[in-house]
Formats: sequence, C-alpha cells, structure tokens
Amino acid sequence: MYPFVNIIKICRKCLGSIFAKKANETSYCANAYLEAGNIAKKYDKLEAIKHIEEAVNMYATIGRFSNCGKCEKNIAEIYEDLYDYDNASKYYKKAAYYFEMDEYSKSIYTQCIVKYAELNSQYNHEYEDAISIFEKEAEKALKSTLLQYGARDYYIKAGILHIVIGDLVNAKISIDKYCMNDPRFLNSREKKFLDNIIDAVTEQNVEEFEEIVHEYDRITKLDNWKVHFLYKIKSKLSVEPNVELTADGNVDLT
Repeated sequence: MYPFVNIIKICRKCLGSIFAKKANETSYCANAYLEAGNIAKKYDKLEAIKHIEEAVNMYATIGRFSNCGKCEKNIAEIYEDLYDYDNASKYYKKAAYYFEMDEYSKSIYTQCIVKYAELNSQYNHEYEDAISIFEKEAEKALKSTLLQYGARDYYIKAGILHIVIGDLVNAKISIDKYCMNDPRFLNSREKKFLDNIIDAVTEQNVEEFEEIVHEYDRITKLDNWKVHFLYKIKSKLSVEPNVELTADGNVDLT
C-alpha cells in the first residue's frame, strides 16, 4: 500500500497520460486514482469522489466498463454514507449503465438498477420509473432457475408503488399480469398481501390495514423501503396520522 501522499504524486504524473496510447499506462494511472480515492474516503469523502471519478474517465477510455461500474457504485455508496440520496441514486444508475455493457456483470447490474429504483422512488418520488424497473427485473429473474423466486420481491415492490400512486384499478390489473407471468404468484403470500392492502384502502379501514401489515411482517420481515411506503399508504387512510417509531428508529405500522 502506497502512502497517501505518494499515490497523489503518481496521480499528478499521470495527468499527462490520460489519453495515452498504451492501455496499460492508462490502467496504471486509473488504478492509482482509485487507490487514492479509497484511502481518501477515511479523511475526506468528497475529495475521494474526485479521485474515483478520474479513475472512471480513464477506465472508460480503454473500455474497462466493469471497472467503471465498480467505481460508480463506490461513489454511490459514499453519497449514501453522506445521506445524499439524490446523488447516490444517480451514481447507482451510472454504475448500472456501465455494468450493462459488460456481459459478465449482469448480476451487479441488477443490484445497482434496483438500488437506483428504490432510492429514486423513496426520495425523488419517481414511482412509474421504479415500477418499470421492478417489473423488468422480475421478468428477467423468472428466466433464471436460480433467481426465479426473487421475482416475488420485485412484484410486491411494484405492487406497493401502484397502490401509493392511488390507481387501484391499475394496481389490480398489474397484479393479474404478474400472475400470468408467474403462475406461482397467484397463490403466494405476496399476492394475498397486496390484495388485502387494496381491500383495506378501498374500504378506508385503518385497523384492517394495520392487522394485514402486522400479520405479514410476523412471518416475513418487511424491509425499511416497504415500511416507508406502507406508512405512506396508511397516512392517506388516517385523518391525523400519529407517527410512532420502533426502538431501531423505523416507522411503527401497528
């Protein structure tokens, strides 16, 4: 491991080699910038981002798209640590863009594009875009023997967002489509959960909603993203919603 100051010196020497003809020279410079960025994360996260972005530019010139994706994902995670979810979502999308161009990085592409959809829907309220991503990833998962059961989680996320939007007719149509795509979804707990939530919303029944969520969460723990949007749905049923937090800081839906 080079001392941080030495790595910075190497990076400066590399400035004149960004457009070097030899790929190994550019790769060497990119690696130095990346290492500088990873070290800088401990001291100055925004400075780290600058170095890692330089590495992305260099990797891109020599077609190292997987490396570009890893760097962009690295930056996204730094922004998450800084609670800058707008930039975090943007960089997860950039990471997905690069991973999509690398045939050996499809699984990491999925991780990044789903993370983008989650953050973009939660903090930027881009529901339709997120729904489209979740549905596409569900269809892809169904084509894989190893990943097919993961389609249910994408479908339940898409279904929750349909309900958040408030178009219950379209929500039901979409759920029926999910059952056509995956017949196993028809009798799944996830489908029953979505159906029951729609019924509770239709009836404006807060108590029924709480019972449905509690019963589902008792067997299948709801993640923070789902809890966030379920509370959003519940708040529309309550005249004066009273927000209570659990011991770990999450919204209490009961």
